[in-house]
Amino acid sequence: MYKLTLTRAERKAIDWIAHRYSNGDELAYLLYVECDCGFIEWWDDHDMTFNIPEWVAWKIRENAEQEDGFWPCFAHELAHKMQAFIDKIV
Repeated sequence: MYKLTLTRAERKAIDWIAHRYSNGDELAYLLYVECDCGFIEWWDDHDMTFNIPEWVAWKIRENAEQEDGFWPCFAHELAHKMQAFIDKIV
């Protein structure tokens, strides 16, 4: 099991990307639908910690590889956070 915490601003960045890149709607689906995030709604102002099963972590990694390992339109901090998450997957 992996964990990833995203702020509301980081989730808004994912929403803004939407269908433009794989780190938009596809990433949001993997995180919010496929993972346990407790009782916090995607649009709440609170930070959200996702409990990510290994199979979903690998799908997130594959998702990143669709964009050649880049995180298009993400701020440097969010791109770094997501890359650090990907790098921990074994």
